[in-house]
Amino acid sequence: MLHRILIILIIIISSFVYSFYQRKTLESQLAPTAEAILANLPRGQFETLDGKTFNPHDLYQGPVALLVVHFWGTWCAPCEAELPELLGLIRRYNGQKVVFLIVAVNDEKIKVEKNLKKLALPPGHEAYWLLDNKNVYREAYGTTRVPETYVFSSDKRTLRKYSGPQEWSKSMFFQTFDEFIQISTTKL
Repeated sequence: MLHRILIILIIIISSFVYSFYQRKTLESQLAPTAEAILANLPRGQFETLDGKTFNPHDLYQGPVALLVVHFWGTWCAPCEAELPELLGLIRRYNGQKVVFLIVAVNDEKIKVEKNLKKLALPPGHEAYWLLDNKNVYREAYGTTRVPETYVFSSDKRTLRKYSGPQEWSKSMFFQTFDEFIQISTTKL
């Protein structure tokens, strides 16, 4: 009997420790970092895969809760590895006024289109596939390596910068994005 009580206590204590760890992880995701990031969404126009210009500021003519700008490349193995999870995040926030800009850096249009066919999203998702082959926007955003992701609020302020590959399917990202949406929609 004492053995069972001890096991139950260990399970309860482990659960509390794990909950505390997850809370600290989420708080560190929401906390401002000392790392220099953009204050606001930079001005400028990207190039679409069909050669047209695309201005992210035009998206704000309608209600946008979050704008997520993700820099990547088909030549980048970590970028390729995280892309399916990022597409899962895009699917999750479909219809919630969250817009994703997926920016291929120094990449070939043919390779990007090949990836699109392999990992295509169903129509209707707010995801735009763009090119930055001259590093104009990579420099404007201060991106030093890929993958790198920026999250902007409804008033075009930078909420967060994620450097390196992320595990986008983790619940802490869902909690963080839900919190960001809640903050941004109160400003719409």
